[in-house]
Amino acid sequence: MLRHLLAASMLMASPAFAAAAIDPTHAVALTPDQIQWQKSEASDQAWPIGDKDKPGACLELIKWHPGHFSHPHSHPHARYGVVMEGTWWVSTSNVYDPDNNTVPFPKGSVITDLVNGVHYDGAKPATGDATIAIFMDCPLTATQAEVKK
Repeated sequence: MLRHLLAASMLMASPAFAAAAIDPTHAVALTPDQIQWQKSEASDQAWPIGDKDKPGACLELIKWHPGHFSHPHSHPHARYGVVMEGTWWVSTSNVYDPDNNTVPFPKGSVITDLVNGVHYDGAKPATGDATIAIFMDCPLTATQAEVKK
């Protein structure tokens, strides 16, 4: 049903292209305006593929807002990130110090968080928002790994 609704909405949204359509039995497509974002002070998140709480392949879109970072943690699955917009600041230290322990990755950068690899990430005020697409196996779980100075 969802596939049929998506195909129908794509046809209605683009009358100039009404002769062509994506066959929903072959592919599922979302345009940016169809992606549902959950907004918060630290970041906005969307899960256009999969369910973060269930086993299977997932795609997380996260937009870090300036001055916000996760804290050192690791995941039991590898995660593959692509910087879509802005600059993503990443650290592999277990000491939380975004000002001194993070490395900038500009738009187009690709980062793999290895299995159980400690990391934290976010966006700095000097470079603004950072939007990242992260492909992974779900469910999404994390183990905190912060060591206090």
